[in-house]
Order: sequence, then C-alpha cells, then structure tokens
Amino acid sequence: MKIINKKEIPQIQRWWQRFPKSHPLLHYLAGFCQDQDFAIVDIETLGLSERPIILLGIAKPSKTHVCTSQFLLRDIQDEPSAIWALISQLEPNLSLITYNGRSFDIPYIKQRLAYYGLDAPLDNPHFDVLHFTRRALKHKLSDCKLETVEKYIGIKRDINIPGALVPHFYDTYLQPKMLAR
Repeated sequence: MKIINKKEIPQIQRWWQRFPKSHPLLHYLAGFCQDQDFAIVDIETLGLSERPIILLGIAKPSKTHVCTSQFLLRDIQDEPSAIWALISQLEPNLSLITYNGRSFDIPYIKQRLAYYGLDAPLDNPHFDVLHFTRRALKHKLSDCKLETVEKYIGIKRDINIPGALVPHFYDTYLQPKMLAR
C-alpha cells in the first residue's frame, strides 16, 4: 500500500508483472502519471530484425504544449547518435507510452544499443496501448493494427506510408546523397 500511496509506478509495475499485459490494474496505473510524467515513443526501421532504426520520435507534454522531436538519420552512420538523442530525453521515472512498443520498439532500441556497445538504461515504466486496445476492441474490429484503430475512432491521416514501404522511401531519400559522393 505504501508504494501505491506514493504512486511509485516503476515499483508497482514490477510487482504486478504476474498480471497479463492488458490487465485493467496495469491500465489504471496510467492515472498516476502527472501531466509531464510521460513520453510517447515510436520508431521506424529498415526491417523487423537487426536492421538500422532510421527514424525515432518522441512527444513530451509541457504545461502549455507538446514538444515533438524526430531524429531522422541523414545517413546510416548517424544511428548511434540518433538513438542517444532519444535516450537523453528519457528521465528514469518518465513513463513511456507506445503502440506495440513493449514487443517491438523498446526491445529494438535495446538491441541496437547493444549492437553499438552503448550502455543506457531503458527500464522506464511502460504503457503499451496495443494491449489495452486489444482488450477493449477485439470484438469490434477485424484486427488491432494502428491504422484500423485510427479509422475506428475517427482519425484520418493525409498520408500513411505502410511499414513495408518505409525502406524503399528511405532509400529514395538517400539516393541524391549517394549520387553526390
């Protein structure tokens, strides 16, 4: 009860690890986050395994606005510094909010850190919205892909590049640079 009364999210999440990822008690913990105690994180990669991260994004609220930072690699060699730029914005008690980040984004970032021999803690409290979305909408939707959920709740993007096409678009982005070399 002491850790609950103190709203110590990291300790409570470790204590409740025995619950399924979509358990309502884990979802209710998000209510302990204050206005500036969380960050939304997302990445884009050149593949599903052991390929470079080419875009890292983070959105953090402040009292008056949301500060969004995106780190797009101008070149593959920029990957370690781009990852480090994201990591440097994550204070230890900052809660992360992702969509499929528990299974993909955060482990992928950790794998890339290890690949470069970089040691950075990435053990922040974490709320993966995918698990809660599945629990709430699995009987209403054909799948819980982000695009399907966005359509269901009325979000319309002007442009949505399917993940499978991201490597092609990135290669196109790099081509003028390659020709200049």
